[in-house]
Amino acid sequence: MSIEAKPSGSGSATHVGRWIVVSLADHEICVLQDGGTVHAIHSFSTGRAGHLTPLIANGRIDPHRRFREHISSLYKNKSGKGAEMPFATFFQAACAFHAGDPNVESHGCIHLARADAEWLFNWVGENEVDLQILGPRPKASPGTV
Repeated sequence: MSIEAKPSGSGSATHVGRWIVVSLADHEICVLQDGGTVHAIHSFSTGRAGHLTPLIANGRIDPHRRFREHISSLYKNKSGKGAEMPFATFFQAACAFHAGDPNVESHGCIHLARADAEWLFNWVGENEVDLQILGPRPKASPGTV
């Protein structure tokens, strides 16, 4: 994905500052700082049918909504307790980037491998970060839900 030079629909503007750009079509997360890629993530999962990860054209991560050890108040784990969401960095209401199995679809969050979730959590730090989650969503394979 060649997103280093400009955000979607912005003409010739560059990604100035800190950005996270998620391409659902390319299954890639690019973390940008002042126009250059500082980290790329290819192993992640997004929301399942009925709980799709929102598409966001011009969003922002609030650095005050990140939690090293967050427990979901909405979703339970297999033992009935609140689901653990380590290194949660929220981007919209109940949706966050967080450590989770990148092979298991979520309830709208973006599951990252633990090392990627921790890296992203630390990189965001106290900084405001712009966010784009771009479609189109990939088409489901035959026989999948």
